[in-house]
Formats: sequence, structure tokens, C-alpha cells
Amino acid sequence: MSKDNKNNGMSYRDERDKCYGVASMAVGLEVYHAERLYGGITIDAEGARCIHFTPEYYFEGNPRLSPSMVWKHLLSHFRASVVVAIAGAMGRQVVLEGKQPDQEMRDNLLEAAFDDGEAYCQLDRDEVQPIFEEVYNNLLWMFNEDHVHHAINVMADTLQKRRSLSRNEVSEMLQRLNIV
Repeated sequence: MSKDNKNNGMSYRDERDKCYGVASMAVGLEVYHAERLYGGITIDAEGARCIHFTPEYYFEGNPRLSPSMVWKHLLSHFRASVVVAIAGAMGRQVVLEGKQPDQEMRDNLLEAAFDDGEAYCQLDRDEVQPIFEEVYNNLLWMFNEDHVHHAINVMADTLQKRRSLSRNEVSEMLQRLNIV
């Protein structure tokens, strides 16, 4: 979940598992309308580098913007980080493995969200919890939909063959598959 290259203990078992994780992260960003924060995806990188984040994602502030605008910007990027982490884990477990997320996975993702919320936005646990719950519940519902399974299967297969996809290619593919 972190903006650095840590993998938060969510290592991939093999290339197929990685394809599902990375494809699911891109789907999550697209569904949450955060597509402007990434330029493409690849399976030839490690950790957070699988998503080619744009410079806007790493935005730290601008003295010309009001503190309120900077705060909203940072909070939206934190939410995108939560989306990426949860979507990557759920795509692998729900779509690839056909299992519902277990409590251990949920707890690990929540703990990572707490850590990142404090580090990047100085959020307390009680401020992170509702953001996490909203994203987790929405993505859980979404990843249990058959048409989403189909879209992620197609995208993971394409990603495995091509090794990388641009944001435009991801968006076009999800539009053709009626996801966004």
C-alpha cells in the first residue's frame, strides 16, 4: 500500500498470481476514478513499481494551494493507495483462487492502511477505519460480480502475454468489457 516499494508482506506466488494482482489494482483505480494517477501497469517490476504512477500521485504540496486543497489532494491519494492494496489482494484471492477474503488478509490490509494513513496524512486509526471499510466493502461486492471476474481474467491473460499495458489500453479494455 505504501508509496514506496514495499510489498507489505503480500508477495506473489508466481507470475499468474502477479498478473491477477496487478490487473486488479488497475481495475480498482479505474473504478474509483483515479486513472489520472497512473500511466500503465507491468509485471516486469517489483512491488509498487508494477503500477507506473504519475508525478501527480507523489504530490507533496504546493505553496500556492490552500491547506484545505492540499489536504483533499493528499487524502484522495491515500484513498487510491487503499484501493490499490485491497484490489490487488482481492483480485488474487476472489477471482484467481475463487475464495472469499479471510480475516487475516483483511487485518493485514487494515494495519497497512493505518500505517500509511498516519505516515502520509497524519490520520488517526478512527479516521482511517471508515475509509478502509468503504473501499473494502465496495471492492468485495465488485470482485464477487461475474462480469468483473471475466474482465480481470481477460486483463490478466493479456498482461501475461504482453508484459505491460498503458493506462489507455487498460481503460479501453475495461470499456469494451463494460466495467467502466
